[in-house]
Amino acid sequence: MRKTLLAFFLLPVGLALFGLWGAWQTPRVVRYVVPIVGLSAPLKIVQLSDTHANFYTMPPRRLRTIVAQANALKPDVIVLSGDYSDGHIVTWPSLTLEQALEPLADLRAPLGVFAVLGNHDQPYWTRRVMARDSVKLLVGAAVDVGPVALVGARSRAMPPDPACNLRSAVDSAPDDKPLIVLVHEPDYFETMPKRVQLMIAGHTHGGQIVLPLLGTRRIGPFYDTHLRGLFREHGQTLVVSSGLSTSVLPVRIGVRPEIVEILLVPAAMGEK
Repeated sequence: MRKTLLAFFLLPVGLALFGLWGAWQTPRVVRYVVPIVGLSAPLKIVQLSDTHANFYTMPPRRLRTIVAQANALKPDVIVLSGDYSDGHIVTWPSLTLEQALEPLADLRAPLGVFAVLGNHDQPYWTRRVMARDSVKLLVGAAVDVGPVALVGARSRAMPPDPACNLRSAVDSAPDDKPLIVLVHEPDYFETMPKRVQLMIAGHTHGGQIVLPLLGTRRIGPFYDTHLRGLFREHGQTLVVSSGLSTSVLPVRIGVRPEIVEILLVPAAMGEK
């Protein structure tokens, strides 16, 4: 009886410690090649998603290491797809969002660093941090990024705003450049305007906890089939990152943190 009780106690403790170790693993670099119609030369994009700054799995010293890892990939463009923390005051009382996300100021890419808001982000505080760190925040807006146009979509958690919705932002993008959309929630893909060739998203954490035989927790019908990875449907491409940190529980099991590297190539080159 005592052995049984001890086993019932040690199993969840061991699983929690294993999950915490999984959350602290060095992010793997996941690489995708995406053919783009109208692109004349290759373009490298690096995506960081769901940093969720917190005491347990993403203190500033760890974020600083991840920033260095991203810079070492020598991207042309860096995109951040939301959920930088769980609020303007992080989970330990003495650290503000500005301090927690200070390492993002060291991100370097010749064509710029661009970001959108996630469902956990507080717009006022996040805008302050991004402005200080020279990160361009796109909320229902389009911008020229070298040979492509980039549109940033609003998080579905934000109140609707007709002045900066996705469709109007897409319509405002130049017609003579390939169009890429950066979003937090990947379910935007279901209604993505046809002129968009690539959508880059996060939010799902790749499931965060994927147990053998049991699989992952159910998030929603769309996420069951688009949880993480690259998807090509109806002439459009979706990339969903598993993210870098954790939400709710400070554990990752079966889903390693990741940095995503997307190499855009001219369509003719991608078909070879």
